[in-house]
Amino acid sequence: MKTDPIITKTKFRLMLISSLLFATLSTISDAYDETSISINEALSINPQNWELVIIYILLIGFFAVLIGLFRFKEWARKLYIYGFFPVLLIYLLPSFSWSFMQGIGAIFYELGNIISTLIWGILVVPSLYQPLFQKNVK
Repeated sequence: MKTDPIITKTKFRLMLISSLLFATLSTISDAYDETSISINEALSINPQNWELVIIYILLIGFFAVLIGLFRFKEWARKLYIYGFFPVLLIYLLPSFSWSFMQGIGAIFYELGNIISTLIWGILVVPSLYQPLFQKNVK
């Protein structure tokens, strides 16, 4: 009986890449929409220095975890799992007190969130993540 993993390393990496791609497409589509730009200018609050420090630290941590996940490091899996929900608290910062997205940007944003949640689910279920993170020693 053949026991191939359900999620292969290639599929997992494609999920990581597509999550980033959808987030990028969401940002680009909102950056060039005139309605989004005018509403953002009317409602924007300049972030304070302490908010910028938090955002930059989280951004550096995000890229470190992403690189670790691409290389299938166990520490990156644990950081992604335990940091997933606390990072959602970033929306409680005063400069993130509102959000506005046009249609296509919101679609890509939600697709990115769905894939990020699927990645979180894969990294939680042992039967899915163990074949990805095991060492191939021969």
